[in-house]
Amino acid sequence: MSYKSFVLVLSVFFLAACSGGQDKNRVGEEESIARVEGHYDYEHSWDYSIPEGHLYVYEKGIMDFNEDGTALDSARQEYKIEFADGDSVLFSYIYISPSRWRLEGDDFYFSGIKKQFRMELNADMKLVAQDTVMAIAKRTYESVRNGIDREIKFHMDTLTANQLVWSYTYSDGHTDTWEFYKK
Repeated sequence: MSYKSFVLVLSVFFLAACSGGQDKNRVGEEESIARVEGHYDYEHSWDYSIPEGHLYVYEKGIMDFNEDGTALDSARQEYKIEFADGDSVLFSYIYISPSRWRLEGDDFYFSGIKKQFRMELNADMKLVAQDTVMAIAKRTYESVRNGIDREIKFHMDTLTANQLVWSYTYSDGHTDTWEFYKK
């Protein structure tokens, strides 16, 4: 075998070995593609005006997305009402929402299962009349419960091996974002 033939055979062998390695890397990349399924932590806050004043909400929770398209959203939601007269009151809910999800491209569809949904109230009503706070808490619960099984289309902003970020743009044009971190 001539030197040129040897170099040619060695070059072909080297290219084949490199190609095999590249295929192996491709398989590795496919195996490491981020998936929605998993256990996540999240924190989220929002606020809005109510007839009695202003309501601030903060929640810290966990979200479990299962391969079968079900999910469990569990959180502690803390509500602070600031009344027009300057008084304020805190109350909280333990929020438990078995849910359904599906991902179609960048569209993430999510809805709760109404008959399994729960919000358990814990209120400290020392600062204001109990009737007023209970009326607001009841209104909040009913509002959430009445819309829990409506499928909402979120935009999937980020999906990595460790993070899921979705957003929703409301009819008034403002966008809210939720960030979930895989445990």
